[in-house]
Amino acid sequence: MGAWSELDAVYPPGALTPGATLLAALAHLHSARSLYDERGALARFVPDARRGLALDRDLIDRIEQHLAHVSFDAFVREARERLNHQQRRCLALNLLDAVLAAGERPEAHPRYRALIEGLGITAEMIDPYRHALVLKNDLSIFPQ
Repeated sequence: MGAWSELDAVYPPGALTPGATLLAALAHLHSARSLYDERGALARFVPDARRGLALDRDLIDRIEQHLAHVSFDAFVREARERLNHQQRRCLALNLLDAVLAAGERPEAHPRYRALIEGLGITAEMIDPYRHALVLKNDLSIFPQ
């Protein structure tokens, strides 16, 4: 668990929060320019609020502002500065899971690679979990 100061952080209007960074990165993974466009499909990126990230107007506004007005490269730079090591690992695992759930190979997904490299995610951060995520998303192991 992080320091109490992380829980009490106050972010200026429009600035990325760690929660906004997670959802914006998932939207960027699919090249969405809005949480509401056909690629954005809001529910696709929003985790269940019972798991700790509640979607509110402020969070939606921060994400929408970044998707509409901040370049992908600028977003990645800001996200790398904003997130701590544990948050970057969690984000990387969510990105990997999303790519695998879509039936894609991470190595062949340019946005995935750009996010992972830009965020400074190392193989050591995600490799211990890769096999479990691959297995989780391989439903072909269940014959009909």
